[in-house]
Amino acid sequence: MNHLFKPLLTQSLRSTGIYLLMIALTLAISATTALKFSNEQIQNAVALQAAEMLAADLVLSDSKPLDSKWKNQAQQAGLKTSEVTMFGTMARTSQQFVMVNVKAVDQHFPLRGDIQVTPVATRLKPGEAWLSPRAMQLLHVKPGEQIFLADGQFKVSAEIQRDSNQELGFSGFSPTVIISRSDVAKTNAVQVGSRIDYRLLMSGTPEQTQTYEQNFKKQQHLRADQQKTKPNEQAEEQGGLKLRNAGEGNTRLMKPIANLDTFLQLANILTILLCGLAIALSSQRYVQQNQDHIALLRCCGAARRQILWAYLGLLGFMLVISMLIGTLLGVALGYGLLQLMLQLIPHLQIYFSVLSMLAGPLPVAFFTCTVVLLGFVLPALWQLLNTPPVRVIRQQEKSLRSVLFMLSSGLISLVLFCMLLTENISLSLWICGAVLLLCCVLYLVVWAGLKLIRQMKWSVSAYVRTPYMTAFQVTALALGLSLIAVLAVLRTDLLERWQQQLPVGTPNQFVYGLPPFDMPEFKQQLEQHGWQGTPLYPNIRGRLIAKNDLPFSDELIGNNNALRRELNLTQSEVYPSDNVIVQGNAHLGQTGKVSVESKIAQELGIHLGDRLTFSIPEGNFTAKVVNFRSVEWESFSPNFFFIFSPATFDENAGSYLGSFYIPDADKPKLISLVQQFSSTVFIDVSAILDEVKRIMNVLVQIVTILAVLVSISGLLVLIACLNLLMDERKKEVALLRSFGSSKQKLKGMMSLEIGFIGLMAGVVACVFAEMISAVASYKMDLMIQPHLQIWLVLPVLMTLLCALIGRYRLSYLSEIPPLQSLREMNQ
Repeated sequence: MNHLFKPLLTQSLRSTGIYLLMIALTLAISATTALKFSNEQIQNAVALQAAEMLAADLVLSDSKPLDSKWKNQAQQAGLKTSEVTMFGTMARTSQQFVMVNVKAVDQHFPLRGDIQVTPVATRLKPGEAWLSPRAMQLLHVKPGEQIFLADGQFKVSAEIQRDSNQELGFSGFSPTVIISRSDVAKTNAVQVGSRIDYRLLMSGTPEQTQTYEQNFKKQQHLRADQQKTKPNEQAEEQGGLKLRNAGEGNTRLMKPIANLDTFLQLANILTILLCGLAIALSSQRYVQQNQDHIALLRCCGAARRQILWAYLGLLGFMLVISMLIGTLLGVALGYGLLQLMLQLIPHLQIYFSVLSMLAGPLPVAFFTCTVVLLGFVLPALWQLLNTPPVRVIRQQEKSLRSVLFMLSSGLISLVLFCMLLTENISLSLWICGAVLLLCCVLYLVVWAGLKLIRQMKWSVSAYVRTPYMTAFQVTALALGLSLIAVLAVLRTDLLERWQQQLPVGTPNQFVYGLPPFDMPEFKQQLEQHGWQGTPLYPNIRGRLIAKNDLPFSDELIGNNNALRRELNLTQSEVYPSDNVIVQGNAHLGQTGKVSVESKIAQELGIHLGDRLTFSIPEGNFTAKVVNFRSVEWESFSPNFFFIFSPATFDENAGSYLGSFYIPDADKPKLISLVQQFSSTVFIDVSAILDEVKRIMNVLVQIVTILAVLVSISGLLVLIACLNLLMDERKKEVALLRSFGSSKQKLKGMMSLEIGFIGLMAGVVACVFAEMISAVASYKMDLMIQPHLQIWLVLPVLMTLLCALIGRYRLSYLSEIPPLQSLREMNQ
């Protein structure tokens, strides 16, 4: 090996193939390292943003005081804890009375996010109260004045400017008052039958919170099994205990964050595929440049085993150099990417650690690139070892079989390590499977089309010399271009989806508990102010208790919260605007019919035609299921599990609920409306909307940065592909120049040929991009739609890019003396 390694290394360093291969390996290591590290940091940072709205990573809640064992277990697991008690009560001054939501907190609240008050205060003292702006306005108080909460007297010490802990539901009722948890007893507001929410907030590392969640679920399953042999009363006693994480606590963020996670993984997959494509093309070029040298060594008596070990040593040398350079670039790129994100997105909490990068993403990138390199190069080495000595005196054309064998083995290694790097087997198999299938199908289509063009003897037939190799070049170029396009079109689709989720005029006020006799006057007030809103839905509280006259099983009741609590029931001729009928008859028709949300129907085993029995204060009633609906729970509009046909129950027995939008300029007018309808609950969700929009903006900027980063990597791969394409014409230019062809004629002919290949690659890239983006959209639950803009841009862009690069390279090649080019061809 030693006496072969040195001459092979010297010869390889004189050629361009080894440098292109090392550049491809370096790019693969640096790009995958930086992306994987930044992806992990981004996921953690966005999770923290979502956790701010919950004020913690985990929240354990119940309608009765929590057992102290849960707090002890959290502290033993290394989690920080905070206890919160939430309830509704009457706030009053000497002249004003207002129903408020009281949030009683301890000194550790919040664990995530912050509370900003005016005047500035770092701690809430016993006997003091912080009021939201609406509470201040309704009570007509200022900091320093006194208010009563039920029987307790408090000093208003500050006005809440921002509370990142925002949720809908009972806990999100507006106006809000924050007091010390030690002052709850003096209010005397917590009585038997009071609606109270006891919470244990927890925060820690992702590993700590995941461990706590797993242990909690195990204990709950064990308790559920034990309760099967105990009285039903005890089973119901435990029914309100619920553990939520940041995603479950803020359903409006679950889908965008899930889409971001998928997008990050997709960026990793596309990066690996782009780098793998560069490695494949560089390996093939390296094989071409070394065939004659291997033939000479074989003529001189070198054994295959000696040559194999020499080349393995050479590959190891290249890999070590690439790892060193790739590591430095990867760390620098990862640091630069995170710093860029911090500049553009100051709300993100990102921590850079060289040690965490060296111990995490970097080994994975090393291992991935090593196996991918061997996957592409070992078949090429086998081809080299089988190079016959006759190669010295007679040129042999590359076999399509050998090229396909090399690509298939390399692509298999790519698929395996896409799954390793992304840790998403399903997405990796879908994307890589779609890419491989499309490559095969489109290669055959392009090859058949080129063969037909060559046989037809048209004017463009002169540009098609070897259909199978031209088809391979077109497919390779198209694949590289399409992978860039996929990320661009998916970014656009994501932005459209998120913008549709929060369009202009999204309702920012909820009204709940509006008495039926106040409903006409309330609608008139909204019309006078010009405030647009959803319909007002009659609402009564009820429980689902039976299906087809049979009660639900204890196991199903224990596993489904909808069966353990009262639900908001409504009746209407019109469905909410974002509801879509997925099965059954859209028209509810006469009384006694019900439309059911599709997911709850699937969970409870409800089918069309089933008879459901509900319990309401006036008694039980039964309705027949006529359709199933999909519901956008992330929207800021009223939505229901069950919608009944009109006149199914007495709508005057309950109240009305709805939502409407108030421009910021009209916010002061809302105070008089709240005072006019004093028995109605108004929920201000503008703060929640602001938090969701802020996180949405963070996601948009992250997606944009990643799309640009991967596009730059893909552009470098495209240029490498085109350079390799031009290298293959080096010998042809030299031969034509030696036969007397003019430089101008050569430039024109070759530019047209390369431009024609670019045009075909652009068209094929459009097909690639549409199909791959359709698969990715399906996995991300996005609407599958055509993208006409890429059909207009990609073919023209690729034609111009190929023609310009071809023109530049041809100018360089045509200036080299023909004899010099021929001598350098195999060096």
